[in-house]
Amino acid sequence: MKKVIIYSLLCLFILGCTRPKQYADYSRHSGFDRTEIDSATLRNLEVLGRVWGFVKYHHPAFSDDRYDLDFELFELLPLVADTAPAARNEILAQWIDGFGRYKTTPEKYEKILASDSVFEHRTDIGWIRDTATLGRELSERLVRLRSADRTAGNRYVSQTYYETYDQWSPNPCFDGEKPYYDLSNPDYGYRLLTVFRFWNMVEYFFPSKYLTDKDWNDVLPEYIRRMAHPTGSYLRETRRMIAELDDNHAQYGGGIFELFGRYRVPLNTGFVEGRLIVVTPDTVPVKSERKAPFQVGDEIVAVEDKPVEYYMAQTREFISCSNENDVLAATADQILRTKENRPLSIRYRRDGVTRDTLADVTKMPGHFSWNYLWKYHRTFSMLEDSIGYICPDKLSKEEIPEISNGLKKTRGLIIDLRYYPSQDFVDFIFKYILPNSTIKVAQYTYPLLTLPGVFVGGNQTYRVSDNDKYNAPIVVLVNEGNQSAAETSVQVIQCNPNTQTIGSQSAGANGNISKFTLPRGVLGAFSGLGWYYPDGTPVQRQGVKIDNEVKSTIEGVKQGRDEVLETAIRNINERKENRN
Repeated sequence: MKKVIIYSLLCLFILGCTRPKQYADYSRHSGFDRTEIDSATLRNLEVLGRVWGFVKYHHPAFSDDRYDLDFELFELLPLVADTAPAARNEILAQWIDGFGRYKTTPEKYEKILASDSVFEHRTDIGWIRDTATLGRELSERLVRLRSADRTAGNRYVSQTYYETYDQWSPNPCFDGEKPYYDLSNPDYGYRLLTVFRFWNMVEYFFPSKYLTDKDWNDVLPEYIRRMAHPTGSYLRETRRMIAELDDNHAQYGGGIFELFGRYRVPLNTGFVEGRLIVVTPDTVPVKSERKAPFQVGDEIVAVEDKPVEYYMAQTREFISCSNENDVLAATADQILRTKENRPLSIRYRRDGVTRDTLADVTKMPGHFSWNYLWKYHRTFSMLEDSIGYICPDKLSKEEIPEISNGLKKTRGLIIDLRYYPSQDFVDFIFKYILPNSTIKVAQYTYPLLTLPGVFVGGNQTYRVSDNDKYNAPIVVLVNEGNQSAAETSVQVIQCNPNTQTIGSQSAGANGNISKFTLPRGVLGAFSGLGWYYPDGTPVQRQGVKIDNEVKSTIEGVKQGRDEVLETAIRNINERKENRN
């Protein structure tokens, strides 16, 4: 009987330790609101944001759902915001103690850090030893947390599982975060949660943080200040903050549509020679009967009485772009958008004459991009004198035998990767383009979830089986439409020594994407893997290596020519002549 009582008490103790903590109802309001903050409060909030994020990803207590770190933040905000530094530090030290004891495994982490696979760029956590700012007790707790045994994992970050391929990837997954869809106008506490959640995700798990234009340490205090505004600015400030990533993958979630509208003039435009040009035949009826429809080669100079430069500045401020080519592509789409279903006034220039008109809009939630291949947009074509041409976006495995037979009749091959490739195309290039050997295509880096802020490297290596490989000249076409898997495809094809790459700078956004959700259901993402050539040259922000930079001209657009494709054909002809 005595054993039964002891066992029952033990069970109650264990259940008590694992029972979820009860919180006040913060589901719609944090209970903390401000419109202005002074420098002392700003410093307190910055320290809180750093400590909260560090504890979130380091303490073993968050391997399960006993605690809600969002609500923990809401409890801390009124205690910390306006207090003296010494009191702030004491409150945060006691807060950490409240999560209980844990084991440490410093030897395991020391062994990891001594490994050759650890990437040179890592998060600087030297601030946790800053006793002048944190005080001795809080600093000691953070230093000890760094060595905590996190074998059980963390509910807020994990590896990514791709259901389509039934496999795991080392890029981070943030599915444990609550989206708070019902927040129509988040108060300052929720806005701070947005900043702290996002900043710490990037701080510890974004492999290319070292490539951002702005020092990431400056982003935290800047957006603590920016969010302390009257109501109505939350979405714009959140999108502006995400844009600080300088990563095309961060456009995930439709930020351009949220901010600039889902209605768009269905006119195909692109930047050519630095000017915004109508690039394919007109599809837009205009409202003014005395004005002719748009023509290929017309230059858009203003929309709604605002010049093109105004919209370029909007893109840079609110849309995450890896490089200037991406800024131009996003601007060409954004400038013709509106939130209302009404015609837009457009000023354009033709043959030196400036004209004004009204153009209808249509609901268009997706991107509207320049279709370069209106003549040749087929999976496989034969151009001129037996030059093969592959457009990979819709290539299917059923077509591969026919294409492989067609390749035998060609004296050169053009692969147009200005389109995003199908998965079957990737299989095709492995089988018919990659040489028969073990090939190191790329290097990549990924975050260690057990040691936040540390990134380790791996190699993208393929052992290719013996098959008949294509042995004639190959040209790959690229531009800003070449992104992510398309950039990897270029790297794979470039392993064939007969390959040359022609075009303009690619998107510079590669590596499996890691999606995240911020309060009010704002969606975003970043490149969850760092991506490099085997020699260490980064692809992120820079794009793939190009042998011959070629861009379209306004005169070529007017004539309906694809000058990049024309250059590729000449390249193959010249190389074939040199071989003979």
